[in-house]
Amino acid sequence: MQKIKILAVAPYEGMADLITEIGEKREDIELTVQIGDLNIGRKIAIDLAHKNYDVIISRGGTAEMIRSTVDLPVIDISISGYDILRTIKLAENYSGKFIIAGFPGITDSARVLCDLLQYDIDIITFTSEEDAIPALRSAKKKGCTLVLCDMTGSNAAKKLNLNSILIPSGAESIEAAFDAAAKMVHSSLHVHKQKDLFQALLTSEDRQFLIYDPAGSLWFSSFAMEEVHLSLMNFVQTYLAAFLKVPNQCVERQIRDKIYTLTNRHLYYSGQKYTAITIKQKNALFQEEDAGITIYNQSDHPSDDFFDFYSSSNNIGNISYIVEEYSKSKLPVLITGEAGTGKDKIASFLYENGPFGDSPYYIIDCEQMNERKWNTVVSSDNSPLNTTHSTIYIKNPGALSENQCEKLFTYLDHTNLSRRNRLLFSLILNTDQYPCTQKARDYLENRLSCLTLYLPPLRERKEDLKSIIALYLHRLNVSLGKQIIGLEAEAMERMTAFPWPRNMAQLQHVLKELAVLTKTPYITAQDTSQMLNQESPTSLFAPHVDLDLNQTLEDINYQIIQRILEEEHGNKEKTSRRLGISRSTLWRILKNRQAEE
Repeated sequence: MQKIKILAVAPYEGMADLITEIGEKREDIELTVQIGDLNIGRKIAIDLAHKNYDVIISRGGTAEMIRSTVDLPVIDISISGYDILRTIKLAENYSGKFIIAGFPGITDSARVLCDLLQYDIDIITFTSEEDAIPALRSAKKKGCTLVLCDMTGSNAAKKLNLNSILIPSGAESIEAAFDAAAKMVHSSLHVHKQKDLFQALLTSEDRQFLIYDPAGSLWFSSFAMEEVHLSLMNFVQTYLAAFLKVPNQCVERQIRDKIYTLTNRHLYYSGQKYTAITIKQKNALFQEEDAGITIYNQSDHPSDDFFDFYSSSNNIGNISYIVEEYSKSKLPVLITGEAGTGKDKIASFLYENGPFGDSPYYIIDCEQMNERKWNTVVSSDNSPLNTTHSTIYIKNPGALSENQCEKLFTYLDHTNLSRRNRLLFSLILNTDQYPCTQKARDYLENRLSCLTLYLPPLRERKEDLKSIIALYLHRLNVSLGKQIIGLEAEAMERMTAFPWPRNMAQLQHVLKELAVLTKTPYITAQDTSQMLNQESPTSLFAPHVDLDLNQTLEDINYQIIQRILEEEHGNKEKTSRRLGISRSTLWRILKNRQAEE
């Protein structure tokens, strides 16, 4: 037989012990006992009510407060006439005046008993915890020195230096409460059976459920206590406020080796809105710190350090109109341009303002993909490529090998990925570093029919430069606490004449440096000239490598490897790709040279 799951909230420790002792003798209940009086007891009930209990039992004012707060049925552990009579008989041995005080659960029974037995005992009823001290203070002034009471009265009596005797609930009252709980649950056995069956059905898959009440308190959880971990619940709390307001959202985050997906919906019962959150989990493809795949959501999608789209260069001129129109479409988009022209920022804008802005945003960085990782991306069931109604940004597929490119093209041809999701791509045009760039461009434009968004380099946007700088300086003033008005005329001329080989990224860097140095309302021509001279634009266009040819071929090769490794900031994967050798070959060369040195 299915056991009845009972939460008992006892107002004092002795009662908790007695409840536990009696409960252990019953085979029809599964009992949890907590200790807490009034507000503490109510908080215990709120915190635990969603743990699939059938009923709560408590006593007196604590039971009343719990009943007004939670939706579960609450059974009172009554104070019987025998309980009150035993306490009165004990108090008759006391030489001073005594009264009976407490919540209605005590005082109603006490009045009936005193009427029947013709006891002349003053009885005081509390309507709230705050009533207790004023009421007992008044009784003390009238000569009372002992109070027969519940826990609320006992605590108040201590503060007033009054003696007190707690009216306990006897074993028969607790047994009666268990019987009443069992009878109530059994009378609605069909409903409980349905609840258990549906809950088992819902939680048998790789998903869990949380339901929050209109106030945002957890009302139901399908998690067992030992299954809940802090990181997951923090993830839920991050989006709870948004979920309570807007239904049908989807967010996703990787936590250690798992990816958790939250979706929400609103349920209405008796005119009140409840928020149900479904939690699905799957194994992550890579480690949490791996940069190959990144997951963002609408509310936590980061902009650059201090520039968002609406204060960036790409919100000026014709580009702004094109981006706005492209964001309304579900068609795939190819973003092209030189390094530093803001392709990632455009992609994020297309996501945030696109058709699937309420779903996760996946960035697959092809520069971070070796053969093993790429095979996992195109073959795993847990890959972002297997999602639906999401935005997937495949960043710089020109960095893939020919074999990887072919696998990507084959996947796109055979899976209708572009119909299931919004696809975004980007390609860097001003470099020979990525040999598959043209091949990828031909496929994306001609076979996948991508909309192409070309971002011109900064040197071709001389007419926009003044406006771009004004927007950037505004953001710098805010972030750095500056009051820069602009550039001196000569300084602006020099900025306009500069070729900006690294485009917006370089402009951002230069302006930030100048803003930090500037102590006057205008950035000076002298500071500007000095800063631009440090940028060495010619060397940025075509890095020159001085090789000592009076060496062995092995030494020359090692010198080239060291230079490329330095340019790639120690990234061996990128270095091996540029050199056209495997990572293991690169590792072996470096290890052998270190051994010789």
